[in-house]
Amino acid sequence: MIIAKRGIIMKRSDGSEIVNYNNESFPSYIHDGYVYPGCTWERVPHYHEDIEMISVYSGSMGYSVGGVNITLNKGDTIFVNSEKIHYSYSTLDRVVSYYIAVMHPSIICSSYAVEEKAIKPIITDKSIPFIHFKADDFDGPAVQNILKDMCKNAIEDEFLITKGFFELWDIIMHRCTDAFKVHVSHMVDGDLHHAKLKQMMIYIDEHYNEPITLQDISKAGGVSPSLCNQIFNKFTEKSPVEYLLHYRSRKVADLLQATKMTMSEIAQITGFSGASYMAEVFKKFYKTSPRDFRKASPSDSIKADRNLIY
Repeated sequence: MIIAKRGIIMKRSDGSEIVNYNNESFPSYIHDGYVYPGCTWERVPHYHEDIEMISVYSGSMGYSVGGVNITLNKGDTIFVNSEKIHYSYSTLDRVVSYYIAVMHPSIICSSYAVEEKAIKPIITDKSIPFIHFKADDFDGPAVQNILKDMCKNAIEDEFLITKGFFELWDIIMHRCTDAFKVHVSHMVDGDLHHAKLKQMMIYIDEHYNEPITLQDISKAGGVSPSLCNQIFNKFTEKSPVEYLLHYRSRKVADLLQATKMTMSEIAQITGFSGASYMAEVFKKFYKTSPRDFRKASPSDSIKADRNLIY
């Protein structure tokens, strides 16, 4: 099993992700990334104020945005709008490589007029959760080339990042009318459920190490247990209890990589009843035992990941 020391997601009190920007003084995270089955950053629902763009250049992967699953093939790019719950996942038993750019809209809010006329109308439009640029679309190659240049040449240059972001936004503005649209009759319910899920995710963030139940989770969102199940399955493809166990397992993975704590100590502070049960659940999600996960070498795993591409 391949393990990489990546994918730890930190959150604010409102549940949104604290993006690990390349430079603390400039709100962008640009990276040449990858995903594979069972990695710690696969199938982790999250959201943030920043817009996110993923452009696949090797392999094929899945992306879920607001409960909608999209297949991204080689050459495809997805734009994920601000505050939308999303996550990536593997569709094949291999490593998939992509360019990723997570950028705060403030980068291109060069004036009040630009923000009001060009930025806000898109990032606040609930009918545009994402835009899927396909490889054979008229603007698909241009989008990927801009992201490629940003990853290869602009990662340390704030001016070039800003220039690339403006170019991408110009293409996004021309495509908004063609973006996926939520049917009007479902828009209100969908947005309400999206908000309820965020409330329940925050509750799990804050109480995952306690003995919480389905009733506790549903109460946090102000919904019935049955509706709680429906919302979680729609947006995360997991039941609330499965989501909780996956969340705890991710915390276990973080502690295995960052500390020398014993298995019993880790089980105790991550909400598991014991080390044996923790190991059973952990293996379900990561296909390896906690002990083997800890032994894996990050440098070796990254090298192995890249070898699997070819």
